[in-house]
Amino acid sequence: MVAEYFAYVAPNPPPMKDERSKYGKGDTLSRIVVAAQFVALVLSYPFHVIEIAAIVVKDSPTPASRAFLSSVLADPSAAGRLTNLHPVFVGGVVLLVFGGAVRKWCYVTLGRYFTYQLALLKEHKLITSGPYAIVRHPAYTGFFSAVAGMLMTEFAPDCWMAESGLLKTKAQKAVLGVYLVWVSFTLLSAARRIPKEDKALKEEFGEQWKAWARTTPYALIPGIY
Repeated sequence: MVAEYFAYVAPNPPPMKDERSKYGKGDTLSRIVVAAQFVALVLSYPFHVIEIAAIVVKDSPTPASRAFLSSVLADPSAAGRLTNLHPVFVGGVVLLVFGGAVRKWCYVTLGRYFTYQLALLKEHKLITSGPYAIVRHPAYTGFFSAVAGMLMTEFAPDCWMAESGLLKTKAQKAVLGVYLVWVSFTLLSAARRIPKEDKALKEEFGEQWKAWARTTPYALIPGIY
């Protein structure tokens, strides 16, 4: 949950209107980012809280515990499987923690220059140290990793989503489909932002950006892209 917070919640307030004016209404990500971070946490945190609660009370003999497990699991006896560390879940945790850590590193490195909206702040400086000496857009590397990890932990076998029975009705599957479409749309918007940021920084910093691009040629993954 901490990793998700670092991965999705903006570290700084939105830039001033005049700092965004150069880009008009901004790109798609700028317009949906507030809703995107809200949806990500509102939908993921309850999953984690319910699963943790089910694990905590699974061995409790009280009527309240049995009633709770019956309300959140299709088969209350499946509560014991929630502690199974399926490889998909473990891999998801690794990706999620990695993504959150990379995002936090980026926040610290960029400081007040890190914004979710496409903007250049007053007295903006081109930061090329820390994770930005490895790839040009490490925050997106962290974001994509965190989202992949989140989905893996939520839908791994033996996890609460798999045991809850939520995917048995058409209505529930439709809600899940809307959620996955929203996640895909957010990821696509983030991917489309990358070349726009490169263009904006190149126009603003000119030869300084070109020198950085030569020494840091990859956008997301060293040696690959």
